[in-house]
Amino acid sequence: MTNFLTIDAGTMSIRAIIYTPQGKILHEAAYEYSANFRPPGLVEQNPSDWRIGLLTILSSAGSYVFEHKLELAAIAVTSQRASVIPVDSTGYPLHHAVTWQDKRSLPQTQQLVDALTFEGLYRKTGLRPNPYFSAPKMMWFAQQEPGIYRDAAKLIGVQDYLIYLLTGHFVTDWTQAARTMLMDINTFSWAPELLEASGVDVNKLADLVPPGTSVEGGLRRSIAKSVNLPEGLPVIIGGGDQQCAALALNVLAAGQAEANTGTGSFAIAHADAPVHHPEQRVLCSASAIPGKWITEAGIFNSGAILRWFRELLGGESATSYPELDKAASSSPVGANGVVMLPHFEGSAAPNWNSLAKGVFFNLSIGTTRGDMARAILEGVALELTENLRLMEGLIGRIDTLSVAGGMARSDTFNQIQADALHRNVVRHENAEASSLGAVMSAMVTLGQVDSYEAAFAEVAPQESVTYAPDPEAHVIYEQVTERRRTLYRVLDEQGIYETFSAALGA
Repeated sequence: MTNFLTIDAGTMSIRAIIYTPQGKILHEAAYEYSANFRPPGLVEQNPSDWRIGLLTILSSAGSYVFEHKLELAAIAVTSQRASVIPVDSTGYPLHHAVTWQDKRSLPQTQQLVDALTFEGLYRKTGLRPNPYFSAPKMMWFAQQEPGIYRDAAKLIGVQDYLIYLLTGHFVTDWTQAARTMLMDINTFSWAPELLEASGVDVNKLADLVPPGTSVEGGLRRSIAKSVNLPEGLPVIIGGGDQQCAALALNVLAAGQAEANTGTGSFAIAHADAPVHHPEQRVLCSASAIPGKWITEAGIFNSGAILRWFRELLGGESATSYPELDKAASSSPVGANGVVMLPHFEGSAAPNWNSLAKGVFFNLSIGTTRGDMARAILEGVALELTENLRLMEGLIGRIDTLSVAGGMARSDTFNQIQADALHRNVVRHENAEASSLGAVMSAMVTLGQVDSYEAAFAEVAPQESVTYAPDPEAHVIYEQVTERRRTLYRVLDEQGIYETFSAALGA
């Protein structure tokens, strides 16, 4: 039986998972790391985290393959999106990665808007101009670190870096390029007018290929020998983590939607043509299905806030995630009035405010750890709900929401999502949807199945849990939603975010 090895590089860890063709997990290995957060809004990560992590998890996978005499069909790669790493011609990083959470490129973002207009950029790229995306970061290197920009052979993302380490080739796919603000979302090609406005040299970008591409040459000898895997093993670009997750959550046709909640949260729906919101509040990106699109809304921080709260309580050994979940479940619907705005590193959809900050409001001496933990879960779920309702205006009613990601392991969180959206929420057996979607991509590429629907039928988990909405809880969450909107609106309209950002020197 031929199996698949996936590499999934997230924000907090890189994971290797060996799957059977039926989607059963045979082996897992993970390497954890963290980014460096510095005020005001600087977020960097040492690329050696990904290099060391990749070798560590591949070695574990290679040992398992050898010990169990397994045959592998391919390595399928997926990763986080929109970080930027300047590298020389040998792939050596010249600077720490400026991650997707970094906000230093606000001036460069405004330069793009001045050149091509907000509406023009949105229609061309499917993206709202924002420092989240890659082009402003690349412009920052050109303007603030001209020596590094000059010496860089390529400006690449995390998936691109992993692909280079595995194969020796600089390639990126449409799903990753769709997050650069340099690709025309209508044609899946680098856009000359975007390159001209940004000043980014197209030669510094990786070669552009469709998702599902098998990279020439496969696994290179130097890596293969060191991790005990076969040289030339096909290396397939699954695509961005959120697009791959959408495959594994059956977002393969119009009207289907999912929410994937890890470090950040993303809601995604399928589209057969580019979809644009009239107020530019949700995004359009390339799907992991070549020639298709997704509409997408994201939250910068969700699971990262829970991790921050857990560590704040006394370090990783003090409180486990199940203990936090138990504490949150002990607090009633509405968290005894405590409200949390999950804007710890700015707000993406639906507000799109880079200066917004995280807020816990309505605390009292009687507030418990459980109230604050539940307020985190509710704050993330209610923000997701606002985004999903925006998307329903474009694609029609969402009958069932499929969920995945680290926070989807929490029954409390899933029930909150069901109550807030007033729809059934389904969690499949395998919460690691991004890697399973990469397997589906590889199966189609290798011709083992003839469609993504057939791939889903092969790997679809047999077990799932459905969370039905509670009408009474939904009424309460509608009230909490209005309070959250009022709180955010007052902070924004009264210039509170700007005042505090100026005080920090942003």
